[in-house]
Amino acid sequence: MYYGFPEKREEMHDYLKDILHGREPPDSLIRENLLKLDIVGGDTPSNRIVKSIRDKVSDKLEGEGYKVYLLSKHCRPSVKEASGIINEDVIFEVPLFPVYSKFIFDGYFGPLEAQMRGRKLVRITDIGFESEMIDFYKKRIRGGRDSVLTFSAHSIPIEGYDPYPESIRKLSSVIGEDMKYIIIYHSQGPFHPNWLTPYPEYSISYAKENGFRKIKVVPIGFIYDHLEVLYDLDYKLRRDANKEGIEYERLPLPNDSDVVIDSIVNLIKK
Repeated sequence: MYYGFPEKREEMHDYLKDILHGREPPDSLIRENLLKLDIVGGDTPSNRIVKSIRDKVSDKLEGEGYKVYLLSKHCRPSVKEASGIINEDVIFEVPLFPVYSKFIFDGYFGPLEAQMRGRKLVRITDIGFESEMIDFYKKRIRGGRDSVLTFSAHSIPIEGYDPYPESIRKLSSVIGEDMKYIIIYHSQGPFHPNWLTPYPEYSISYAKENGFRKIKVVPIGFIYDHLEVLYDLDYKLRRDANKEGIEYERLPLPNDSDVVIDSIVNLIKK
């Protein structure tokens, strides 16, 4: 299961309307999202990547009795339509996010499980803590004393207890080990008053105040490239950092590599 993003520009209205729970999206919001899309090259690779993840997981589990479906929260085929798509009695629920958040995951588990009463449901969480995922980043963060090691994750609204920030801190410490690092949260939405911080600009001020010339961003709160990484980090944070004389580097995400496929399959088999 994944968040989803429209494959065609003319689908942006319906996509945003679904996010707004049926309310008409203002024209300004549609224009803003289309502009972001234009800035990152007119397309986002996320849909291609998640389809590839589905196909590769299916290939990996071939002959073991599994059937793999791909459902989206805000596009089609939708999680809301699961009862008309999935017929199996045992269902492994796999949101394509590396770290569990009650706020994020409830939006997937809730709608799916409401339709699947009477079946055996197995929740798959914390893909990012699998050894393959941790090793992927450990091999890439070494070196660069002139850089601020910056772990990033999608922000969530502050609405009661959520284990998410604790998990992000734990994963950062496991990957960073004895290295000095900071954590930022980005892609805050407009529909809640309070969001998890510090915001991305904290990495810029930290670098300036501590004499670093570069921020090295490690997006451990994501599995694959999509707009929140390509625009909010690679465009906006890079632009803001460069304006302050700070260089920007972002480590690649594992996307649909064997690292991701093996982590998902290992969790299912466990």
